[in-house]
Amino acid sequence: MIRERSTDESSTAITDLLRQMAIFSELEDSAIHQLAARCVARDFGAGRVLFTAGDTCRGLYVIQSGRVRIYRTSPDGKEQVLHIEGPGRPVAELPLFDGGPYPASAITVEPSRLMFLARDDFETMYREHPDIAQAIIHALGKRLRHLVHVTETLAFHDVAARLAMLLVGYAERSGTHTQFGIEIKLDRTQEELSMEIGSARESVSRAMRQLKRTGLVESLPRGRMRIPDVAKLRARAQGR
Repeated sequence: MIRERSTDESSTAITDLLRQMAIFSELEDSAIHQLAARCVARDFGAGRVLFTAGDTCRGLYVIQSGRVRIYRTSPDGKEQVLHIEGPGRPVAELPLFDGGPYPASAITVEPSRLMFLARDDFETMYREHPDIAQAIIHALGKRLRHLVHVTETLAFHDVAARLAMLLVGYAERSGTHTQFGIEIKLDRTQEELSMEIGSARESVSRAMRQLKRTGLVESLPRGRMRIPDVAKLRARAQGR
């Protein structure tokens, strides 16, 4: 069941949510406020399909709370998880920019609240604010570089390297910088991690122990993890 409501939430909360996205982070306040005013809050239960690969893009989802799994399904029914996105993250924004269909499917992992921005509203803002176009170019360039690294890692490196690349991505997107390194909240089960890097759960468990044993990652209370040196973890991901 979907519950939809107007954005009677705090305007500050919505604008802060939008500013977490790379494509909107450098916009002027007036543009951000206009985008926020066009957003609609939608509540979804767990296991709700937002869209499937091949569907026409209706607009942009941004996660306010909960988690969403982005995945592809092979002709024989095998599922490959591409991302599991959490609060502050957009959901499959690419077709919003190129006009094509959704390249993957999306389903809520748990009860979630998403902000929805209709495609027509986004395109209006795009035309009225040229700085959005520049922000999009930067954001898509970063995403392309990340996907190139992910593809290379999946193709040529071992499970520990693939896991290291995944953790580096978490750190870059949502990590908290401290004097001891970058801390991340690893709100994934080992089963979900295994789906994201295309490996067996037992292999992921062994790879995580290996990264901890070598000091590249450290466990913290309440499901958090510390990466003392992201550069070293990235080097491990690249087989160096």
